[in-house]
Amino acid sequence: MNKVNIDFCKFIGTVFKLVLICLIVGWVLLVIDLDALGFIRFLSQSVRNAGELAADAVRWAVPYILLGAVIVIPFYILKFGLELLKGRKR
Repeated sequence: MNKVNIDFCKFIGTVFKLVLICLIVGWVLLVIDLDALGFIRFLSQSVRNAGELAADAVRWAVPYILLGAVIVIPFYILKFGLELLKGRKR
């Protein structure tokens, strides 16, 4: 046997195992009353909910960040300017 035949046999064996595993998992899902379309809807709804939560977090945080920036940024600029002046005196 050459390498091509060995690889083909390995490929067929892998395909057979995957089909068998899919059959078993499908049967288990049927037993617990889950269908593929319902599962896909659940996943898409979960992703949508996660996106909405992230957007809500951003909407909540942005006003506080801007309010804090009104105080923090001028102090940072002042500190940076003083450090520049100290550096020039030396």
